[in-house]
Amino acid sequence: MTEERYARHLGLFGAEGQAEIAATSVAIIGLGGLGSHVVQQLAYLGVRQFHLIDGDRVEETNLNRLIGATEADLGLTKVEVAERHVAQICPDPELSGEARNFETAEIPSGLERVGFLFGCVDHDPVRAALVSFTSTHRIPYLDLASDVVDDGAFGGRIVFAAEGKRCLSCLGELDQHALARAQMSDSQRSADDSIYGINRDALDSSGPSVVSVNGAVASLAVTEFMVWATGLREPRGYITYRGDLPSVGVRSDPPERGYCQYCMALWGSSTS
Repeated sequence: MTEERYARHLGLFGAEGQAEIAATSVAIIGLGGLGSHVVQQLAYLGVRQFHLIDGDRVEETNLNRLIGATEADLGLTKVEVAERHVAQICPDPELSGEARNFETAEIPSGLERVGFLFGCVDHDPVRAALVSFTSTHRIPYLDLASDVVDDGAFGGRIVFAAEGKRCLSCLGELDQHALARAQMSDSQRSADDSIYGINRDALDSSGPSVVSVNGAVASLAVTEFMVWATGLREPRGYITYRGDLPSVGVRSDPPERGYCQYCMALWGSSTS
């Protein structure tokens, strides 16, 4: 690390803070519209140790928001694009990439040893698996989501889960119906579709996604990582961004919450 490269950081969090950022190994799960912003900003921030995971390849519809990708990258894995982009920004990074999706049945090698994890995924069953994994291994976890809804609202939110204080489950941020569907057989899903009038072809489709909205959500998340790593302040647990208003808001933790398996059992009992 050269002082000149990060000189404009040092006035905010000092050389010790910069060293803490460089010493923290970070995993990013999902390298699309949100994750590619996170990767870029972490590289500029001074993170040097990256574990990058995504099973998708670059498609033309990604090029409106996939940071670091061009038409020449069509067909490449998103991991390859992210690794190249980090190497263009960060001198001598330590890169570990796996071009596959996160699955609890086959955890990527060494993931349990990372110091921090960003979840930039689209579907709640994967989010639930990441909550379980990070709670079990006591890994601070920052989950990102962006959305456009029918009433014209658009924006996103981030949730910081650490030390068993909160998680997506006890904050009510996991769609229980989506989690239940993930456990169903094909015939059960067909019956579920008929009951709820769901168009199965639309279930896995992606909604609107705009680069500036993703960037706003990613910047909020990377800032919370920065203050956590440097000790600049205590990170906030739940931040919302509303681009249609526009506004950024903070939700306080509930004064009391019921039993949470992830926070109180997995995180509380883990010794790893």
